[in-house]
Amino acid sequence: MTAAICSRAEPARYGECPPTEDLAPYPGALVGIVQDLSLARDMPTIMEIVRKAARELTGADGATFVLRDGDLCYYAEENAIAPLWKGRRFPMSACISGWAMIHREAVAVEDIYDDPRIPVDAYRPTFVQSLCMVPIRTKAPIGAIGNYWASRHHATPCELAHLQALADSTSVAVENVEVYAELEKRVQDRTRELEARSRELAAEHAALLELQRQKEELSALVVHDLKSPAAAIALAAAVQLRSADLNPAERRRWSAVFSSAERIIRTAANVLDIAQSQDGRLVPRYADVELCGLLAEIRDVVLPIAEKHEQTIELSCDVPAGALRADRDLLGRTLHNFVDNALRYSPTRSTVRIEARADAAWVTVAVCDEGPGVPVEMRERIFDRYVRLEGNGRSGWGLGLSFCKLAVEAHGGASWIEDNTPKGSRFCFRLPTTLVQGTLMT
Repeated sequence: MTAAICSRAEPARYGECPPTEDLAPYPGALVGIVQDLSLARDMPTIMEIVRKAARELTGADGATFVLRDGDLCYYAEENAIAPLWKGRRFPMSACISGWAMIHREAVAVEDIYDDPRIPVDAYRPTFVQSLCMVPIRTKAPIGAIGNYWASRHHATPCELAHLQALADSTSVAVENVEVYAELEKRVQDRTRELEARSRELAAEHAALLELQRQKEELSALVVHDLKSPAAAIALAAAVQLRSADLNPAERRRWSAVFSSAERIIRTAANVLDIAQSQDGRLVPRYADVELCGLLAEIRDVVLPIAEKHEQTIELSCDVPAGALRADRDLLGRTLHNFVDNALRYSPTRSTVRIEARADAAWVTVAVCDEGPGVPVEMRERIFDRYVRLEGNGRSGWGLGLSFCKLAVEAHGGASWIEDNTPKGSRFCFRLPTTLVQGTLMT
């Protein structure tokens, strides 16, 4: 964009500067002006740069920045020794800036009173004697830049070249501002759209949370009301099972009644405890737990279910008395859920094995089944509420395992799933022990 050094006195074609006279300050200044224009982000900044630069590049007594406004020329900015026409509009056919834009070429007038293109009456009150005007963008001009002199002056091709270079750089800067403004508008529009969508999603999320809260409250109410009749059924079945007069068929029927009632009670308790856990209220009530005895009790409770499917329950417990402090009710339901889950998903005539052991840090329990197993990618999610393994033989509400995970974590423990050998799954959990290097904590 840098123009060559030229002479004011020697002729040259438009746009060229014969290198005979030292005008070195102008090309250097033009480079800096182009850089400033490239950084402009709005029209006021562009006009401020141009109104100063136009005078500096040619040594003129005044400069003006004109914008095309339909069929009018709008004199938007000026920098002169006396006021010109800033803020005024004139028909394009009635002013020299309009002529430059219409004809898309630069024009130089040595004597304004001797050129029919000049509206003399408009210029008579001003200091202007000579002028030059160049269009901003020769294709579809958007404006013009003019220089004025108070004394008679012949604008050289070099001066016109510098002024046209400024106009060309201004054109690029204006286009950049338009692009930048359009991009900024798009960003703002998109930001408003995203903010509106975010508010919509927040409202939808709040509505879903409220619906979930209402459902959970209803579920808690329903299961609370189920516990009492289920407990009465379980008690009646337990009384019948204590009778020595029952024949085997009746004992199996009452065992099924007792197991079903007990499952209802346990499921109801799981739902309530999960709700309490979400509210931060699932707090274990710690006491010494004799784990081997608790496991034996659970085995006896689920034995009728196992016998119905000709399943065997094996128990191996190597946990000394006093090695575990826990909430016996939460721990018992956790174990019951794991064992019930293993029996439910193991085939007929299979074996469910319960293993428990203790070391210096943990009491670890594993419930092993011979069922279809759990895919690796599902082993974390299976502890989430309402998760079901489609096509894997496992179904149900998914609350039992979710409760187990919450109960174990409430004790400071962890739960996980492993492969069983030769088939099936090992549902494991561990709780902190009271053992320290093989001795009981005091």
